[in-house]
Amino acid sequence: MFCWKCGKSLDLPLSGKISFREECSHCHADLHCCENCIYYTLGKPNDCAVPGTDYVADRAKMNFCEEFKILGKPPTAAPDPKTIAKKLFKDE
Repeated sequence: MFCWKCGKSLDLPLSGKISFREECSHCHADLHCCENCIYYTLGKPNDCAVPGTDYVADRAKMNFCEEFKILGKPPTAAPDPKTIAKKLFKDE
């Protein structure tokens, strides 16, 4: 398991169950948050793949969602806009 924010390895239970108030021991980011959930999907209602979930104002802060399942992957770097444009317009 890795922190969604800093990317450091976490010592968490193998079951994947974490408390609502669990934090990264390195950067102190909340771990029970939308940004760290497998169901977090931009563009879906409430940005969640699970229908009917409650609205969460800050996706990086702790919440009490019972549908939460930890993503556990390190953050991915945002793609470079120039690279995207080159692929889009097939410009070598």
